[in-house]
Amino acid sequence: MDILGAVITFILGGGFLSFLQFLIERKDKRKEELKELKKQLTDVEKRLSEKIDTIESKADERNAVNSRVRIIRFADEILEGRAHSKEAFDQCLSDADEYDDYCTAHPDFRNNKTTETEAFIKKIYAERLAKKDFL
Repeated sequence: MDILGAVITFILGGGFLSFLQFLIERKDKRKEELKELKKQLTDVEKRLSEKIDTIESKADERNAVNSRVRIIRFADEILEGRAHSKEAFDQCLSDADEYDDYCTAHPDFRNNKTTETEAFIKKIYAERLAKKDFL
C-alpha cells in the first residue's frame, strides 16, 4: 500500500504541478495578449488624435475663409448703397478681427485679401457712427 500511496501521491503531485504550470503559462499568454492590445490601442489613439487635429485645422481654415467672404460681401453691399444696422457693422468687424487673428497665427494662409476692404468698412462705420445714421 505504501508503494500505491506513493504512486498516487506522485501522480497527484505531478498533476497539480502540471496544472500550476498550465495556469502560469496561461497568465503569461494573457499578459502578452494584453500588452499587444494596449500597443494597438495606443496606435489607434495616435491616429485618431492626428485625424482630429487635421479636422480641427481644416475647420479653422474654413471658418477664416467664411469670415473673409462675409467681410467682402458686406463691403460690396455698402458699395451698392445698402444700409446696415450698427449690429451688422459690429458683426462684420468681429469677423474681421477673427480673420486677422487666424492670418496672424497661420502665416502660410493666403492673406491680404481683406486689408483694404476692412479699412473701407471701418471708415464707413466711423462716418455712420459720427452721423448716427445706421439703419
